[in-house]
Amino acid sequence: MIVMEAGPSRFQLRAGAIIRSNGHILIHRATHDPFWALPGGRVEFHESSSETLAREIQEELGRSATIGPLRFIIENFFELGGRNFHEVGFCYEADLAEALPFHETEVVHRSQDGSVSLEFRWVLPQKAALDAFDFKPASLRGMFDHANGLMHLVHRDGS
Repeated sequence: MIVMEAGPSRFQLRAGAIIRSNGHILIHRATHDPFWALPGGRVEFHESSSETLAREIQEELGRSATIGPLRFIIENFFELGGRNFHEVGFCYEADLAEALPFHETEVVHRSQDGSVSLEFRWVLPQKAALDAFDFKPASLRGMFDHANGLMHLVHRDGS
């Protein structure tokens, strides 16, 4: 994966999927984390971000996906576990070849990513709904209904 360490800081390149169903978007989290994010993962060397996304969806959801247009490029600066992160993320629309179950209030899928347990659920894309799940990065909250073109966002925790 494309990650660089520099003392207490880490740079990483990530790809995320905007997967929609019944007016909701799919979010996921590691069960030990308090926050939720778009499904996806870190880009591997010699892999495009859209290839990363197709691979991650297959690994985590057990489904193939058609990766659609790029909607967001986000430069995300945050602190986690005493480390400073600088993350560049590419967020694409994605359609699953086989739909996931839909439920408005329950986890609809669980999987294992190495030693990490993941859970997935549907949530309304509006800011208030995403706020209730501590969705990260916060700059994307409420932006999904405006994703008709490409948007560049810079997010710094605390600002």
